[in-house]
Amino acid sequence: MVWMRGRRSALLWSWAILVALLLLAPFAQAEDSRLNQVQWASADQHVSPVEALDLDYRPMSRATLNLGPFQGHVWLRLRVDGGEIRDGRWLSVRWPYFRDFRLYLVGPEGPGGEPILLELREAERPGGLLAMPSDPGRLLPMFEGEREFLLHLSADGPTAMRLTLGSLEDERTRMLVRYLLFGVYLGAMLGMAAYSLFLMLAVRERTYLGYAAFLAATVLYIGLRYNILTPLLPGVLQSIPPAGHAQLAVALMVLSGIWFVRRFLRTRSDDRLLDPVLLGIMGLAVFSVPASAWLPGVISFEIVAAIAIAAVLCILWAAWRAMRRGFHPAFNLLVGWAVFAAAVLLYLGLLLGVLPYAAWLTVALPLGSLAQALLLAFALGSRIRHKQREEAVLERERDRYRFLSEQDGLTGLYNRRALDRRLEQAIATASRNHQPLSLVVLDTDLFKDYNDRYGHLAGDDALRCLARVMRATVRHEDMCFRYGGEEFVILLPGQNLSQATVVAERIREAYRTGSASELGPGGTVSLGVAELRDGDTANTLLARADAALYHAKQRGRDRVELAH
Repeated sequence: MVWMRGRRSALLWSWAILVALLLLAPFAQAEDSRLNQVQWASADQHVSPVEALDLDYRPMSRATLNLGPFQGHVWLRLRVDGGEIRDGRWLSVRWPYFRDFRLYLVGPEGPGGEPILLELREAERPGGLLAMPSDPGRLLPMFEGEREFLLHLSADGPTAMRLTLGSLEDERTRMLVRYLLFGVYLGAMLGMAAYSLFLMLAVRERTYLGYAAFLAATVLYIGLRYNILTPLLPGVLQSIPPAGHAQLAVALMVLSGIWFVRRFLRTRSDDRLLDPVLLGIMGLAVFSVPASAWLPGVISFEIVAAIAIAAVLCILWAAWRAMRRGFHPAFNLLVGWAVFAAAVLLYLGLLLGVLPYAAWLTVALPLGSLAQALLLAFALGSRIRHKQREEAVLERERDRYRFLSEQDGLTGLYNRRALDRRLEQAIATASRNHQPLSLVVLDTDLFKDYNDRYGHLAGDDALRCLARVMRATVRHEDMCFRYGGEEFVILLPGQNLSQATVVAERIREAYRTGSASELGPGGTVSLGVAELRDGDTANTLLARADAALYHAKQRGRDRVELAH
């Protein structure tokens, strides 16, 4: 219960962070557009400006309009008092998605009784650093009294806007602030991308490459959608419809995001139900890119919106299922994507016309993506820690199985397999470091007779007793092996022949007294000792020690013999 409460608390805090960021957004402050008498009308087909005056106009609330996905022509009719705009004559459309912008000044009626409309051409632009593109706009002429203007917009996609009227200096300042904020956003996102690439190189896992690609695709979409990257590739970007920009960037976001999540959550092996769904969404994202070239912008956008919603919801579902399976790093991923999903749904709610136009909704996506990037950084760290714990557990298991494979089940000493490997290593180390190495081979005396007289269980007890004596006598770095049956080997690195002989004598004496006190019927042991010589191999060293043991048996048992 404590675990679940902690996770619910973290989720609530994450959503609170997103809400706070949205409330503190620089563009969340309402602008005084000084445009209160604005009306709008729509037409499916192109009409002349004179014909547009006869359309059925409806009032715009606070000079804002949101038609959602719309294909056709939008006409805005506004009345402006020349005395109120002397210090601010720049008329612009905030957050537009249009390719055509025409402004007409409605004049008096001509000789034929029809009003004269004068189109106001683009004579001056805000300009500024790097020829920063501003929102579409026109500089109104100087005039006295109240005049009427007619604005024509051609739309094929999301149609949300706010009409504003201000000075060129204000527009330049707003553009500069926009670029500065995008620079901060870009720096933070690229920092997270660099962090993920560093992790990829550090842990050698391509999962983090997908995360870096997702961040880059998100930055690309934000830069294109907010008309910030236009100065970098003006010719290329202006030749592609806005819907094509969005389609390509969203497809890259979906592909890289799902690829990252699939590898992060290991859905290919751990979630056979949802992994095909994620792959299907990736396929739809790929198909949507060429489809945007021949589909109308409205339909293309609706496809983009459907793919984006399906992607974020399936990612949340996959993270939830992984968390239920006990994969704890999935929680951090779930929190990050939940924040991003909230931002995506708010943003799409605006573009789809479900929510009214509001300045704070226009910055929901960049702020949500930034919050997600920060939260996913914790997910990456959590996954690394989880992977390290898994590797540590696997290493302990490998060590345990390796030990079991080299351990004698009866005595707990190393077995013959361990001797074959460790003796070669000890010889190589001794030869390289010019250090002595000795070997003791020992065998219980008359063990068959002991078994026949007292039984096999008593014989097993005798072997275990000898193993305890050996371990108690040798040093920590020495190694004891059960060679087979009642024969044992002791490896003594750093010990010469005389030192090894002392060890062998201690074992012989300790076993004679220890077996008598522990087992009742006493036992004895014979030992052969050999020291490594130049040119010795594992086989020759063992053979010389074994020959010394044979001599000990021949000379009456219960004794130590040295190899020659």
